[in-house]
Amino acid sequence: MPARLAPAKVNLGLHVLRRRPDGFHDLATVFLPIGWADRLSAGPARRLAFSSDDPHLPTGASNLVVRAAMALRLWMGDSARGATLRLEKNVPYGAGLGGGSSDAAAALRLLAELWAVDIPEADLHALALGLGSDVPFFLDGVPAHGTGRGERLAPLVGTDGAPYRCPFWLVVAVPPVHVSTADAFARVTPADHRRPDLAAAVASNDLSRWRAEVTNDFQASVEAAEPTIGRTREALLAEGAGHAVLSGTGSAVVGVFEQEDVARTAKRRLGKTCRVWVEAPAS
Repeated sequence: MPARLAPAKVNLGLHVLRRRPDGFHDLATVFLPIGWADRLSAGPARRLAFSSDDPHLPTGASNLVVRAAMALRLWMGDSARGATLRLEKNVPYGAGLGGGSSDAAAALRLLAELWAVDIPEADLHALALGLGSDVPFFLDGVPAHGTGRGERLAPLVGTDGAPYRCPFWLVVAVPPVHVSTADAFARVTPADHRRPDLAAAVASNDLSRWRAEVTNDFQASVEAAEPTIGRTREALLAEGAGHAVLSGTGSAVVGVFEQEDVARTAKRRLGKTCRVWVEAPAS
């Protein structure tokens, strides 16, 4: 069956600026795709059916893959269109890595191909936003500066004006706890006064600037609620990370390393208590 990878992302910094009248929040963040990925396959069928190798994953109408399929069918005006969808789940959920959002984006792309749908990119992005604020990012999956709810995306560029390439080794450690996005937003205190420019800070590739400016507003309250996450961040720093920050609303923590051997040693040691991914510098 045709298949598509659904890669995860990390947030290099996440600032919560203000609560909006519609109940959402205005954010500023930097999205960086990583190679940790689910795999979604799709084949023709008379009805829509979804399954996963993860027995704990809901497979009904609440799943974002199913919702993506239904949204695309609605746009097509063909509510009876069928497909067999199978998800190999590798990315931890409840970790701030966007796994479910990436699965939804992969479903939109994959089903558009399977059903031979000529859908304009603007309409596809509108469907993606209807599924979740992070889903539009995964349609293209390039480093981006996100504003608004996170859906207003601008490609991230380096100081040379070329597409951004991260020069560091990233160790993404996920302790065995899940963080509710709704609970994280309920605890956070927005602040929009004199916030640093996250895109410029990340693009500088200056670790001292990252430590000062590439921060996550959810980190303090999430760590207070789930101390294991704070201990994971402290462990990354103890293993030699030049910077360590919560990704999204957690529970994943991103450690930033300048040397491969130090990063791989950190992966081995934290792997005793966490699920861990090592991302090499961009080539």
